[in-house]
Amino acid sequence: MRLSASAKRVLGITAVGAILAACSGVSQVAPVGPATGIQNPQSSARVSLIPHGMRTRGPMPFFGKPAPATAKRGIYVSQVAGSNILGYKKGQRSNDPAICTVPFSIGSVNNVAVDGAGNLIDPDGAAGAIIIGQGPNMCGAEAAMISDPYGQPVDASSANALTGKIAVANTFDNGSTPGSISVCTVSAGCKKNLTNPAMDGVAAVALDNQGNCWADGINPSIQATLTYFAGCSGGGVQTTGFTNSGPGGIDIDASGNLVTIDVRGGGSSGTGVVDVYSGCKPACKLLSSTPLIAPAIYGHLNSLHNNKLAVADFDNGQIDIYSYSPTGGVTYLYSFNDGLSANLFVEGVAYNKRSPQ
Repeated sequence: MRLSASAKRVLGITAVGAILAACSGVSQVAPVGPATGIQNPQSSARVSLIPHGMRTRGPMPFFGKPAPATAKRGIYVSQVAGSNILGYKKGQRSNDPAICTVPFSIGSVNNVAVDGAGNLIDPDGAAGAIIIGQGPNMCGAEAAMISDPYGQPVDASSANALTGKIAVANTFDNGSTPGSISVCTVSAGCKKNLTNPAMDGVAAVALDNQGNCWADGINPSIQATLTYFAGCSGGGVQTTGFTNSGPGGIDIDASGNLVTIDVRGGGSSGTGVVDVYSGCKPACKLLSSTPLIAPAIYGHLNSLHNNKLAVADFDNGQIDIYSYSPTGGVTYLYSFNDGLSANLFVEGVAYNKRSPQ
């Protein structure tokens, strides 16, 4: 449970961990460095990418399971130390309880994603697998599970996870090796593994409708990097003009712009920023950079007008909803937290339906 050798030399990290309640026992959260949550985990551990100094710990509340729903639109939320992926209605200004929970077993979930067909994608670190929930209705039954033989999945992206390509972000690969992108399908499994020297650790991945993918992570010097893989294959190339200071989630808006989340500062006083770029094939052009009300790792856009961004606010244990414009950035609208807890590491969120990309 340690950083890769190159990152460890830079940071001089000592092992620190957090013990979180799970069922009637305990479940471990892997150690992290002071400036970034990217770490070298074990598949049996619950792993949060939230930097250690920014984590909240305390008594764990218990939340009951609401009955499954048949809504075709909503918002999924994952908590790293939670026992369920929760489904909420799409409009949450009134802070209503979850309308459903996924009816299959989950382990350690960082981010969640929804594909273009409304299927839920759970890159499940504890299972070392990608679990797909049947869409388009919210909280559908498990439709498929794909083992990831390369590393521990923390994020994923796909146009249709049941019939097409799935790009999976592995924070670090097996055997203390740098992170990667696994390229998988339900029919064939994970047969391709994409690596690049700029990817010492990987936090997030995005796959566009043309089959290109990007990895957001850190290099051996703990600098944030964005790596572009044309056709989601080959050796990749590090983008230019990418100015993020910390690794975080990536989404793609309706115009093909990359919407990235940046945690600046790290430690216990980091700030969240949304940076929007055009291009990045490999030259990036910054379109806007606007602050969030709190630090975050992951967020996703909606499909209706592509004008909302939901962000997992781990600092306050809630989901923050922002208006979104590529050049105007984001503006805070409201938050919801019913059934959520900062102690459980609120880390992933995704709209159903998602951005058309």
